[in-house]
Amino acid sequence: MVNLNNIDEKVEIEYPTEWRYKVIGESEDSLRRAIDEVLESKEYKLKHSNKSRNGKFISLQASLIVESQDERDSIFVNLKSRAEVRVVI
Repeated sequence: MVNLNNIDEKVEIEYPTEWRYKVIGESEDSLRRAIDEVLESKEYKLKHSNKSRNGKFISLQASLIVESQDERDSIFVNLKSRAEVRVVI
């Protein structure tokens, strides 16, 4: 169990593992294209996650198997660097 009072404690993750990225932007079509381009060589599942109250933002959840911390971080950085992506969680 992780002690939430000690934020310096690192959680150990065993790889390969399933990882989910929530990707937020303004256009579902452009988000789908961006995710597809970043994850082109990976098998992944994509589903609608949420829509903002005023309808300006939409989020999609991409689920896939990552092989390592480096791969997980690389995917995060590549998704975040896309112009059509506002936020990656």
